[in-house]
Amino acid sequence: MKTMKDKQNALMILIEDSILLSYEQKLDIIDEFPRLSEEQIDALGAFLAAEEKIREEFPEDIQKGVESVLSEIVGEKIEMPIDDNKVYIGIGKPV
Repeated sequence: MKTMKDKQNALMILIEDSILLSYEQKLDIIDEFPRLSEEQIDALGAFLAAEEKIREEFPEDIQKGVESVLSEIVGEKIEMPIDDNKVYIGIGKPV
């Protein structure tokens, strides 16, 4: 059985990776960590683990959906970069 500290560490990773939570929500949850019960930690962990599972099972669908929404907003076809291992430094759009 995992300790409370193990659960909090696992939850922290899920919070960092979440795309559903805003930056402010993430900070609010982290601020509440000391006051969360084990049941609350478990429930939040289950919710964010489900989000992670969906992202792992349907990455192409999610990418196409994001591209579609962004293309509608911008008014032109936008394709998301496929290589996640690239790091861009500087300002402006990567070439």
